This record gives sequence, structure tokens and C-alpha cells, in this order.
Amino acid sequence: MTRQDIGPASVNESTANLTAQAIIILNMEENTPTAKSPAACTRCGECCRKGGPALHREDAALFTGENALDLCHVVTLRAGEPAFDQVRGRVLPLAAEILKIKGSGEGWTCAFFDTAKSACALYDRRPAECRALFCQDTGALAEMYEKNRLTRRDLLPKGHGVLAVMAEHEALVPPARIAPLAAALRAGGQEALDAEAELSRMALADQAFRTSLADRAGIAPAYHDFFFGRGIGALFCAAGLTLRADARLGVRVQPDPLWRD
Repeated sequence: MTRQDIGPASVNESTANLTAQAIIILNMEENTPTAKSPAACTRCGECCRKGGPALHREDAALFTGENALDLCHVVTLRAGEPAFDQVRGRVLPLAAEILKIKGSGEGWTCAFFDTAKSACALYDRRPAECRALFCQDTGALAEMYEKNRLTRRDLLPKGHGVLAVMAEHEALVPPARIAPLAAALRAGGQEALDAEAELSRMALADQAFRTSLADRAGIAPAYHDFFFGRGIGALFCAAGLTLRADARLGVRVQPDPLWRD
């Protein structure tokens, strides 16, 4: 192209070509993941299937006002019991109690996750951990994971009558005792007999507390996992123990022969 060829028409044509090329490049940049533009959550539901979130103090607002969550949707995991640590990726004993959204049925899939639609029924007001979690970068979740955890006392009025009952249950059915007692039971000898007796007392105490909460306080079993945490059968199962009814003793605790640590 010579200087004589550079007229208005040529300039317009060149500009149009450059504009078209620029648009193509911009489109390619927008659709190419970079360090400055991380991939967005696809809402696949994988994290929801692994379990409901633990709750933090800012989540207390979910239990007030219109469409408030019911305590029957919450399970307490008590200090000392084993629980999956989402940040560390393994099961560890809890240093302090946490409240979690219950799983659906017998599994851990969050109760508010619609598996058919792969959608969350609480998405617009989902708990803090759900807002923080991004499976490709868990930094935000790790930062807040162990901070400002919500507890049962945070959700109950000061002086609530069940608080004293909860404290008594905590003293008589301590989750931290189950694993060492299970180990003693598997070891045999006199220690095994003593361990079995203590585990049986714990099982009977847990059952008695739950029966009393229903019969005397009129609190339905759907709420017992909030007030007393997971049932003793679930805690024993996690430690490799089985719990069976016994006509003479009330219950019998035995090691599960198929259990592997």
C-alpha cells in the first residue's frame, strides 16, 4: 500500500478490521481463566453432598424473623467426638462443640440441598461457611473456619430450663471418653469389663435423658440432636462399637468385629 492508496475508504476498512480483531481477542481473554479472573462456582452441589455447614454467630439471624430455621434442622457435634475437618481433610476430635445443619435421611448430604435440581433451598440466605467456601480455593473458609462458632447456648434464652439438663447430660455422657473405653474393651481382661460397664451406663443415661426430654418437657425427638447431640448409637459406631438391647442389663456394648481404625 502506497501513500496514494491511503484514502478515507482505506482508513475506514483498516479500522473495521482492527476493531473486529480486537473484539475477537477480548472474547478470547474473557473466556480464558487467568490468575486475575478465577473460575466461578458452578453450583455443582458437591460440597453440599459432603455435609451441611457448621454454623457461626453471624448465622444466628437465620433462626429469627420470617422463614426462620427450626432447631430440628440442627445437630450438635459435642467436644471430644470425632468429626470431619473440612480444612484439614481428615477426621479429628472436636476441641469444642459445633452446630451443623443436619443431613438428609441417614446420610450427611445437607438437608436443604435439592438433589433432583442440584439447588440449595437457602441459597439467598445461606450460612456463612457456604458463602465462604469455594472448592478450588478454600482460603476464605480456612480463615473463618474455627472462629466465632455458634453454640447451643447462643440459640437458647438465658436461664432456659433445659440448659441445666444439657450440662448434666454432658457430664454423664462425655464423648471424649468413648474412644479410650472402646480401646480398653477390645484389649480384654479386667479393664475390658470395667470399660463395658462404663459404656453401658453412658448408653442407658443417654437414652434416659432423651426419653425424659420427650415425656416430661414435651420436646419431640426431632429436636433431641440439637439439645443432646448425636445419639449414643452413632457415637459408639464411630468408635467401632455396637449397641444391642439386653433383657438383663438393658443394653450390651460390644466391639464391632468388622470395624477398622
